[in-house]
Amino acid sequence: MKRLALLGLASLALCVAGQAQIPYSTGFEAPTYTAGSSIVGVDGWLAGSGSGNSQSASTDVAESGDQSLKFDNSSLTSFYSVRRPLGTLPSLLEVTVSVLVTGNTQANRLYGLYLSSSATGTLGSTILGMTIAGDGKVRAGKTWGATYSGVTGLIGTFDPGTYTDRWLHMRLTFDSGTGDGMAEITNQIGTTFSQGYTSVTAPMGLNLGTDYVTSTDRLGVGYFDNLAVVPEPATLATLGLGVAALLRRRRK
Repeated sequence: MKRLALLGLASLALCVAGQAQIPYSTGFEAPTYTAGSSIVGVDGWLAGSGSGNSQSASTDVAESGDQSLKFDNSSLTSFYSVRRPLGTLPSLLEVTVSVLVTGNTQANRLYGLYLSSSATGTLGSTILGMTIAGDGKVRAGKTWGATYSGVTGLIGTFDPGTYTDRWLHMRLTFDSGTGDGMAEITNQIGTTFSQGYTSVTAPMGLNLGTDYVTSTDRLGVGYFDNLAVVPEPATLATLGLGVAALLRRRRK
């Protein structure tokens, strides 16, 4: 019976590990993505807010590989996004992306990661999101409005020289068991701003996009790279500890 129990738990671990393979990740690389072209219609991406305008795959800069996703808002100055459904999710979800805001981006231009309440949701369906502005202000919250509000969603401000023309790392998490969520951003010298939330609606889709705080000083250019939708590490870590403990008992 002990052997069967051990085999069963080990099989469960393998099953969960199989389910925990990355549901989706992309670095916006060729040949899947063509430099200079919109990513709408490619690899499951759809037009979001503003018909998905102002974005394209780009070779201008990349955190890794040769390409990233560029939003050029030097002339298109409204809000725009591209979206994709999340599909079947693990109980603990983590979505991460790297974002770069160029040094000439004006104070009120925003670039952000958004989780939406429906698989087809655009920015207006945001249930957990985070943005970084051209002036270094970080906003987050459970509504779209919180991510662009001048005051409501503000959770921190990066110091000058620590957030432009370099990759920042955004992370959103969601626990379906508790309904808790978290938004976090870290720069290259380890400065982190984070905020936890309760009673978060289960996310069904995600958006990468750009927005603005007010209609003045909102020009800019931003890039996204290395997007990943993964089970949060704690899920497998907990199960792994259980298997390891049973193996130790079996050897005694």
